[in-house]
Amino acid sequence: MGAQLYGEIRRDPVLGPALAYWERKCGSRLIPARRDIDATEIPPSLLPYLQITERVESTGRIRYRLVGTGIVEAYGADLTGKYMDEIYSGQRLRYAEANYRAVCESKSPVLVVNRYHSSRPVSLVCHRLLMPLAEDGTTIRQFLTAMRFEFPGDAIEWRGAWFGNSGNFDYAHSYSGVVKRQRSFHAAGSGFDQPYPPFIGAQSVKN
Repeated sequence: MGAQLYGEIRRDPVLGPALAYWERKCGSRLIPARRDIDATEIPPSLLPYLQITERVESTGRIRYRLVGTGIVEAYGADLTGKYMDEIYSGQRLRYAEANYRAVCESKSPVLVVNRYHSSRPVSLVCHRLLMPLAEDGTTIRQFLTAMRFEFPGDAIEWRGAWFGNSGNFDYAHSYSGVVKRQRSFHAAGSGFDQPYPPFIGAQSVKN
């Protein structure tokens, strides 16, 4: 399943180029560093759908460091500088944290697909690829994320209303899975010096 998932991502018009770039930046290392990510090397069509988040070492909180304009447009708000626990709480926060933890435990990208619903026959699907960054090649404290959004039908109602604890998150049709790496590396430890809470609300696709 993991190899099939990898192939599907490589064919994705947004996630595929992002994964290929991340893999090139790995070089001979397990994980690239934040300093390896150079905006001038990334196609202008891809940049709006990238974001960088970081785990603040002193508190363990996740903060949005950089959010592309395409993501801001889809959210209806710029989350740059905000903490994840300022946006989400309860089960939604635990779900998001579980996906970040999966990245750190596997030392691999994780695909997250979230579906949202409303009282109208309008749906939104967010395809999100979380990719780890580590300055020392092991300890993951930052994440490069690529996103692709599907807005079937008239989705104007989603502007600024579909994220956070809005109550329209469809857990039954949302899932996440570790993307099987195409090269073998030796991974020692989790690379995360403080643990996240246990996984809750995330379905794992096995390698």
